[in-house]
Amino acid sequence: MANKPPGTWLVDDVADFLASSPSREELLAYRPSRRAQERFKALPDRSKHGSLSDEEEWELNQFEHIEILLQAVKARLRSGRSVPS
Repeated sequence: MANKPPGTWLVDDVADFLASSPSREELLAYRPSRRAQERFKALPDRSKHGSLSDEEEWELNQFEHIEILLQAVKARLRSGRSVPS
């Protein structure tokens, strides 16, 4: 099996959380781990200085996509919009 890119741990963390069938309240309260928050803060700072490797650039993109997804889920929960069956 091919090696996983370095940023996949975040995808795994979020997937594990979602697979646990969290309640509405748990979804709304969800925050990434301290590790994820620290890494997400560090990567854009390094990116501004043009010092990201290709792997780190990929990792930063994963963070951004996951953040967009989580924001969309939380917005739907807050607005009371139901999900189609």
